[in-house]
Amino acid sequence: MDEGAGGRRRTAPDVDMQRPNDARVYDLLLGGKDNYETDRQLAQQVLKVAPEMPELLQANRRWLAEVVERLLREAAVVQFLDLGSGLPTTDNTHEIAARVNPKAKVVYLDNDPTVIRHGQALLADERHSFFAEGDLSDPAAVLANPVVTGALNLDQPVAVILCLVLHHIRETKAAREIVAGYVDALPSGSYLAITHPCNPRDGSRRAEFATGVEEKLRIGFKAVTFRTPDDIASLFEGLELLDPGLVSLGEWWPSPTATPTGASHLIVAGLARKP
Repeated sequence: MDEGAGGRRRTAPDVDMQRPNDARVYDLLLGGKDNYETDRQLAQQVLKVAPEMPELLQANRRWLAEVVERLLREAAVVQFLDLGSGLPTTDNTHEIAARVNPKAKVVYLDNDPTVIRHGQALLADERHSFFAEGDLSDPAAVLANPVVTGALNLDQPVAVILCLVLHHIRETKAAREIVAGYVDALPSGSYLAITHPCNPRDGSRRAEFATGVEEKLRIGFKAVTFRTPDDIASLFEGLELLDPGLVSLGEWWPSPTATPTGASHLIVAGLARKP
């Protein structure tokens, strides 16, 4: 382990190139280049079922940008905890925030070796953005992480971002407990932003489509679990959902001329405030 710019420690974690990696596959579908053959093979399998996936993931990034900017402009939130941040090629949370308020603080957290390497390199010279190694499924440990406590004032409102990550938690009860662990520990006026793959599991064509995508992803990631709208809504229990509520990305920006597709309903999004 060596020291990066500004005294930040860098590690050189081992990267497994033999198995697909969710962060690399996500980045690949967004047009990124940090991927390997096993990632490309899985991405092709997903695209056979859902060729609209790159556009949907771009909409997910657009949603993140809108939420971060909205919280900075309308709610005066200046602290962000981005959990399971991944490897996006453009418009990272700190870049979005800096366009509105250069002093906004952003902490990314991930336990993926590829993401750790990328994040440490990306933030080596940043003064208001930080990268913490940790497992988001342990809120107490994350909120006690020295990087987190050193960068964020946890007595002041924090926006917690869980963008396309909770589907890697198989049990819905466990996912609820994880979310509650963060929400309960943070003060009133904090926010929770979630995007999550949805499967209504009601025998509809939309459910069949979602199941097809889910099954392809499970080739590489066995724990992947799409959830029903009610299950996803339960993650926001006790919070005040902001407009437009918990809706699909396709409904977040309704268009009178667009024809909804199965893919447009595959990801639902919600932004909520802790009273």
